[in-house]
Amino acid sequence: MLELGGITYAEGAGLDTRKQCLQGTRTEILSEITEWVNSTGDNVPRVLWLSGPAGKGKSAIAHTIAKWFNNVGGLGSCYCFDRQRKADRRHEKIFSTIARDLTDRDPEMKRALADAVQASSSLKKTADIIQQWQNLLIEPLGKSSGSTGEPIVVVIDALDESGGVETRRDLLRILAGKHQDPDVPKITDLPNNLRFIVTSRPLGDINDKFHGVQHIRQMSMDDIPPAIAERDIHAYVFKELEGLDFHDREFAVLAEKADGLFEWARLACGYIKESDMGLSPIECYNAVVSRDPAERSKLLHDMYLLILTNIMPRDTSTRVQHPPKLSSTKLARFRSVMGQILGTAEPLPLTSLNAMRRHFPMGEDNFDVELVVKSMGSLLSGTTSPDSPIRPLHASFHDFLTDKPSSGEFFIDLSKAQCDLAFASLRVMERGLRFNICNLRSSYLPNSEDRGLQERVQKCIPPHLSYSSRFWTLHVRTTVFDKELAKEVKLLFDHERLFFWLEALALINALGGAVTALSFIPQWLKVSTLLLSFR
Repeated sequence: MLELGGITYAEGAGLDTRKQCLQGTRTEILSEITEWVNSTGDNVPRVLWLSGPAGKGKSAIAHTIAKWFNNVGGLGSCYCFDRQRKADRRHEKIFSTIARDLTDRDPEMKRALADAVQASSSLKKTADIIQQWQNLLIEPLGKSSGSTGEPIVVVIDALDESGGVETRRDLLRILAGKHQDPDVPKITDLPNNLRFIVTSRPLGDINDKFHGVQHIRQMSMDDIPPAIAERDIHAYVFKELEGLDFHDREFAVLAEKADGLFEWARLACGYIKESDMGLSPIECYNAVVSRDPAERSKLLHDMYLLILTNIMPRDTSTRVQHPPKLSSTKLARFRSVMGQILGTAEPLPLTSLNAMRRHFPMGEDNFDVELVVKSMGSLLSGTTSPDSPIRPLHASFHDFLTDKPSSGEFFIDLSKAQCDLAFASLRVMERGLRFNICNLRSSYLPNSEDRGLQERVQKCIPPHLSYSSRFWTLHVRTTVFDKELAKEVKLLFDHERLFFWLEALALINALGGAVTALSFIPQWLKVSTLLLSFR
């Protein structure tokens, strides 16, 4: 039996059918992309780059195409980057994941991939995407007779959320065929029937690498005629507000106001349907359409301001203020909770956010996260279930909150959030770790032979303790030096709890992360000591 389970795979990075376009919308661009996929000939570009500003609906188009070809057996892989999942390090798993996806439809490639990792076991876990590209994708595909014929689509969604410029440098070079090493196979060496669809915002580094490349076809959401975009948003608004006492006149105004931004339309419809401020739908509608931001590029951010301003109650103190200020208590809680949500290395559910918050350095932060997120269902996912990860529904909300000129009073200082999370993680481990935390029966018995161990791991190492054990070093590393935080770090290293931490990492299959942590922390403490000596 061929076993590929040992090859690194990015869980949860695949097709999401919830992101599909509304049926009957985006028909022109979907047809154009489908026609390109089905085109034959040596001169057909191998890559299609669909770019555009946040909120235009790039991901919806990508997932719709992926779903279509999945239904007819032509989807090779759908790989989605996600800013909120930076802990997954998806930029290090892209071609190993795509290769494994392709083997699901091609037994010969599966055998070739199994042979490759058998000959060099280090390929199973390599984070070097150049090796993945050459040894796990190009070479196995070349040995497969099923690599020609019907088109095979590989979707790479939200490339701009793959990290920073350095993080995606090699990936861009591979896709553009501009790698410095002449021995690295180019994308044009792949079978003619393989098509890559890449979506992203038009960031500078992506545009620089893709511009003018012969095998990359460029399409921009900004090139969609305004009348067509308005027509599709009109259909979306009509569907979303169906059942309310609105007429085509109101739908048309909203569609025009959206200026091609589907995300704005989604937020507007949610605000109109679900406002809990005692306003009628028509009053909410009037509030939406009466706003006119000075810059059309800030239209989406202006919608976030409207929603948040209505969520936050105004201060009703006796001193009259014009305009009255937002409630300072609720605003402070909002900043604290959103800082925690945006600052975590992976989304956490309500119960875990609360468990960590109890260990924040400031006592006033010890309140239930639900107080803040329960009214933010149009902005965050996971707000209705204590066990669902809470995260922004759209990347633009993160951009808005971390841009002070746009967000104003709602600005989130992520440096403070990192400090809070560093303290919380260390204190969660201080109180949660203990000797033989999962009651192992014998130190001589391999974990794989301990019956019921996985159930005990889930019970004895709750999500917030698992998170803290895996990511405390990340939060410390990104925190400006703090003397009290340095003391917390030293407490861990001066205590037998250090060994309990290593045991917990082994039990949750994250021991590899300890190597980086153990080399980094002494350096961090040394730098911290030097800083203190200059004060």
